[in-house]
Amino acid sequence: FPDAMAVVREAGGKAVPTVKPWERDKVFSRIEEIKKAGCTAWAMDIDSAALVNLKLQGCTAYTKTEDELREFVRASEGIPFLVKGVMTARAAERCRDAGAYGAVVSTHGGRILQDTLPPVSMIREIRERVGKDFRLLVDGGVRSGADVLKCLALGADAVLIGRPYAVAAHGGLAEGVTLYTEKVRTELSESMRMTDCRALADIAADRIRNLNTY
Repeated sequence: FPDAMAVVREAGGKAVPTVKPWERDKVFSRIEEIKKAGCTAWAMDIDSAALVNLKLQGCTAYTKTEDELREFVRASEGIPFLVKGVMTARAAERCRDAGAYGAVVSTHGGRILQDTLPPVSMIREIRERVGKDFRLLVDGGVRSGADVLKCLALGADAVLIGRPYAVAAHGGLAEGVTLYTEKVRTELSESMRMTDCRALADIAADRIRNLNTY
């Protein structure tokens, strides 16, 4: 983590580090490092408390209460805090009430519970519960610009794409990342054109009712 924060400082803080749900003192220590690096925001993937590989490594992660989340928000001193691994409207509501900036609807790539619904299927229900001012991001299975449009139409503010970028960076370094980004950007632009969305603000649920989505 300290090595990663050194890289973030060199990049002017343009990063959103994700912290595991460690015991409280370790979390507060991480928050201090995040503040010193000037990070744009930070997140905690609370569902990783159930990851088997952490236990195999001898690491212990813990579930977090609403009061603990509230403490993390206060310790962040204005740096936006996102809770990752949220899959129910009630959980998102509790994150909002704790003062979190937003939540990431995610199943940790299906590595926590394999039989859960896909995150995209929960966006609309969660959005209806938390209102429009609480930020919602979605993670898992987003591969194309059309996928991005569907998630935005259902109520997400943004999407997270992980694995394809890891593959692009490993195989093509900066050029690979650029090519994949342009691919998604072009697909999103084309999908918007085909659904008569002239701006991102025009993307709404009624534009995707005939698409293969939830």
